[in-house]
Amino acid sequence: MALTQKMSRTVTRQFGGNTTLDLREIRIAGAGMLGVAAVRPLIPFEFVPPCPLKTVTGIPCPMCGMTRGVTSLVHGDFAHALLMNPASYLAVALAVLLLFQWRTRKVVVPVWLIVTVMGLMWTWQIFKYATGRPI
Repeated sequence: MALTQKMSRTVTRQFGGNTTLDLREIRIAGAGMLGVAAVRPLIPFEFVPPCPLKTVTGIPCPMCGMTRGVTSLVHGDFAHALLMNPASYLAVALAVLLLFQWRTRKVVVPVWLIVTVMGLMWTWQIFKYATGRPI
């Protein structure tokens, strides 16, 4: 029983807290992401490096397909964006929201939410990998 309680406290300490995000850097990255997605189809070569995890193991990471998904969304191909990575909808929505909410400087996010979103993203990628869908 003591080991279970100790493990529970460790998990609570690691994932039960909050993290404060400075939105200035995230806002700049979001604007850059939208700008790159807008011009990416015009560039005649692929400048995005391959995923290191997928290159080494063949298994996609939670972020695999995000660049293609965001590019598809920015250009109006909603079905392709959903296929590549459904989280691209979240990334674009957050980027646009942060551009309009320019007065907000910081936000507090529960760590469990970040872990849950990453877990769901990875579950989707593993599902695609296991069923032979495009990664």
